[in-house]
Amino acid sequence: MQESFTRIWLWGLALVGLITSCDQESVEEPAFLRIPALAMAPEPGAVWGNTSSKVTTAWVEVDGVNLGAHHLPTTLPILMDQEGPKEIRLYAGININGIASFRGIYPFYTDYSTTATLKRGVTTTVPLGNNPRVLSYDFVGVGGNLVVEPLENFESVGRRMVASVQSDTSWILTSDPALRFPAPASETNVYSGMAILDTGLSRFEVQSMDRYVLPKFSANVYVELDYLCSVPLSVGVIAYRPGQILQMPTATLNPTKTWNHAYINLVTEVSGVPDATDFRIFLGSLKAGNGKLDTILVDNIRLLYRP
Repeated sequence: MQESFTRIWLWGLALVGLITSCDQESVEEPAFLRIPALAMAPEPGAVWGNTSSKVTTAWVEVDGVNLGAHHLPTTLPILMDQEGPKEIRLYAGININGIASFRGIYPFYTDYSTTATLKRGVTTTVPLGNNPRVLSYDFVGVGGNLVVEPLENFESVGRRMVASVQSDTSWILTSDPALRFPAPASETNVYSGMAILDTGLSRFEVQSMDRYVLPKFSANVYVELDYLCSVPLSVGVIAYRPGQILQMPTATLNPTKTWNHAYINLVTEVSGVPDATDFRIFLGSLKAGNGKLDTILVDNIRLLYRP
């Protein structure tokens, strides 16, 4: 009886070993795809200012198969039946309204597409050539007719965003290399806008001189800007309804010790006022009760939408 049981146990152990061996032999080693970064390509002389950007995430497709969203930089394994050339497509993702947990594909950038040869056990880096600056504004994509309106880049004479009646301070220009926005490689930047909040200067608010007819019905409307500030900075819209003016903040950007790039989606505020005829864009801050001088530095403010 004991001998019979031992024989059955040994046969079972051998069968498990055989199955495990077969499974190990059938598992192919993956290739690896490395994506260090994505950024806008240089466009010297662009009317909207520097081609600054902040792509935090990439949505990845390989041969049409969606591999999900990946925080950059990333290296991901690629399982495949055969080695060889694969079509790779990357969609640029951003932190919407400056919130790291609120990420989405930016609808106004082109995607990046290339063909790369993937081999098992080998890491392939894309974009090819280790150059992350491959994105541009998508003027001809879904819907077409993209508008990129330069609200302010501080390089031309006069201001396109001016102090509101509520503000007790306004812009000054700074060309100090320690303060102004550091332009991307191959681009230049002479001035950035700066506002100072101190004793007697407690409120900063500017609004666009022009009013804009913006798309509603849940259409995306974005403001992009570069900023460095010691106090929170709010971004929003002023809606002009028949007989009424509504001022609505969309997002408040936290203080930062280095220059940052933000994407603010105004869709909720713009579509939430269907009878508004047009809109202004505003930025604003209040003096912090810290007994110190506070500064707000801003550059490359632009409005993007598809009419």
